[in-house]
Amino acid sequence: MFVKKSVMALAVASLLVTGGIWSPAPAKADKLADGSVVTTLSSGPTTNTGLNLYVDGSVATGGDGSKDAPYKTMTQVRDAIRAKNGALPTGGITVWVKAGTYKFPYTFELNASDSGSAGKTIVYRTYPGEKVILSNGVSVDPSLWQPLSADAQKRVNPKVSASNLVELDAKALGLSNINEYPGGTSFSDKWGIIDLIVDHERQPVSQWPNADETAGNNRTGWTTANGSADASSFYYGTGGIPADGDTADALNADGTNRAQRWQKSIADGHDLYLQGFWRTAWAPVMSKVQSINTGSNSITLLDMPSGGMGDKFSKQIIGSNPVYRVGSGKEEWRALNMLDEIDQPGEWALDFKDGKIYYYPKSGNGMMDKDVEIADKTSAVVKLTNASYISFFGFQVEDSMGNGIDMQNSHHITIAGNTVLNVGNGGIIDTGGYSNMIKSNDIYDTGGFGISIGNQGDRDTLTSANTRITNNHIHNIGEHAHLAGIVIRDSVGVWVDHNLIHDVPRDAIRYERNNNLTFEFNEVHNTALEETDTGAFYTAQDWSSYGNDLRYNFIHHNRRSNGFYADGSDAGDNYYNNIIQGSDRALQLNGHHNIAKNNVVVASNSVRIENRSDTKDQSLAVSKSYGVDSTFADTLRSKNLTSGAWLAYAATLKAKYGYTDNLWSDILDPNWRPEYSNGSAIMNNALVQVGTIIKPKYGNYTVSNNTVLDSVTAASFYNYNKMDMRTNNAQILASFPNLNSIFPQIGLQQDAYRIRVVTRAETGGLTNH
Repeated sequence: MFVKKSVMALAVASLLVTGGIWSPAPAKADKLADGSVVTTLSSGPTTNTGLNLYVDGSVATGGDGSKDAPYKTMTQVRDAIRAKNGALPTGGITVWVKAGTYKFPYTFELNASDSGSAGKTIVYRTYPGEKVILSNGVSVDPSLWQPLSADAQKRVNPKVSASNLVELDAKALGLSNINEYPGGTSFSDKWGIIDLIVDHERQPVSQWPNADETAGNNRTGWTTANGSADASSFYYGTGGIPADGDTADALNADGTNRAQRWQKSIADGHDLYLQGFWRTAWAPVMSKVQSINTGSNSITLLDMPSGGMGDKFSKQIIGSNPVYRVGSGKEEWRALNMLDEIDQPGEWALDFKDGKIYYYPKSGNGMMDKDVEIADKTSAVVKLTNASYISFFGFQVEDSMGNGIDMQNSHHITIAGNTVLNVGNGGIIDTGGYSNMIKSNDIYDTGGFGISIGNQGDRDTLTSANTRITNNHIHNIGEHAHLAGIVIRDSVGVWVDHNLIHDVPRDAIRYERNNNLTFEFNEVHNTALEETDTGAFYTAQDWSSYGNDLRYNFIHHNRRSNGFYADGSDAGDNYYNNIIQGSDRALQLNGHHNIAKNNVVVASNSVRIENRSDTKDQSLAVSKSYGVDSTFADTLRSKNLTSGAWLAYAATLKAKYGYTDNLWSDILDPNWRPEYSNGSAIMNNALVQVGTIIKPKYGNYTVSNNTVLDSVTAASFYNYNKMDMRTNNAQILASFPNLNSIFPQIGLQQDAYRIRVVTRAETGGLTNH
């Protein structure tokens, strides 16, 4: 993940005023791999509108919204526009918002009464060159921070002086989300507690091992179990018989008597939660600890992991009830949010019993010179409900436990040139809308996803949403729940292009239950930094998700993840003219009619077509899970396949993609064997230093005409070390003829809102993280 250092602003242009209209200048910044910040975004060009209104939070009281007597708050200007009852001037209204921080008690909400109309858009924009922060955080008076109480001092990590830490009485502040995790004593995604934000940077919750610390022979930031003790317990030291044979006591290796310290804190009523991959290498579970037994070197969780303790692929303990497994010895886990493990500047913890925040400030000046916000509101900072013809340009949105910008059932909305950071859930969400544009935004340091699109268009009638997600920079997201950079679900006709996504915990782009999506010119690197068994582009489990095109995308430095991953029972995805470098399985295809052709695959372990069953005899279990009796078949049958849009769609798909099977009758015929990857193909690709091509035993699939080059050197790339994948190699160009003209177009592009494009070196895109 990015290392956070001091903030450095570059190239901020001065404000120019001409005839009362402010000419565009850079205003927004983006965090780079070294922690510095450069100006990348602007609020865009000026446009002529029928009315200009002004907001300046520094004035004593609000005026009439004119340039000389601006409104003081955004709520005032919203209400003034609402009072017009839709009687808007030709050309619409532009709201100019002066530099400053604008705080909302809950959310800044716009609805149908605040909407524009065709030719009369309502534009909210910042003065170019000025930073405008929209926040619903709770500001903290620096004087409220106090030295640690005597009881808290007893729990401080022995490596740290208690005098370096401070505490804040969260209960006295009246904060709401400080009493427990809403997911209870065992959960995956419902983090649901406050965030601490200091000087506009989210502070890391304390953890052991530290994010930059290696415990034993394990991945940085994680340790591993030493085998299972029973269905709810694991060994941290000797006692277990894990498959890997490693029983070293990493928990106590640093000499701080960690097991005993934790044991005492639990006895005193302080919660200890461990996040662990107890059963699988994906979807880690936060689990409350019931007890620690220092005699047997074991830890017992309050709730048994689903399926019992131990990697599900390890040996089952015969006769165990409840069932559990011996464990691979590679089940990763870590402790989070505990005073006892605050040992680095910036770390903090919320103690549910004490109702206090404990914090280790980054500098020795205490808290008096720090801007502290606590994210405690679950509502979005900006929310649009049943709104239309509204634009937001150039804002910095932050400090919520919820989403940054939340759009519900809204259309003809443009969100461009904004920075969304330090939000507990997602950056921008758009549900039930259409004809919306999410363009040239920077999104990072979110607790969940980057951008989420859902229920856009109509899958039953195949009506397109005509929504576009373009030129956004999304990175370092999913800090609380391991969600994707871009998520698209249950939608039709969404266009995703020119986005840069990197340093994400799981997938970069996850799309499920969609039709006619287009993904092109996107760049992705360093995915799956926390979880595995995923893909840079991931989709799964829908026989009706046809018509999705993925072309001209560049995936690189992706060693913990697959490139394009069509997981079990996916269908109808088309991967062509992409470049995939440095992935595990560059192409992992399951399901029907998933076709990968004319791609360039470089320095990856394999490309693969896989069946969900590799037997000739279809068992009842296979039929129920992946055959004609499966839920995937039911989803396809739920469409009106014999008339109307879906009947015509079958003919369109066959003509466009060259399918030889009959859609939809063959797929729903048990003799067609839908548990096989029928109709899928890996063909006409250039495979450069690729380990193997893996094929299933059975099924009607195609693997053919793939060019194989033994080494990267033989590929004659322009500059492989700097990831310039243009080439002089005739064999590669035979597979991807326009590679050299396409490649410079991939990724972020300069436009009216993104006035500077960060380089691959600046984003850490030349190495694996």
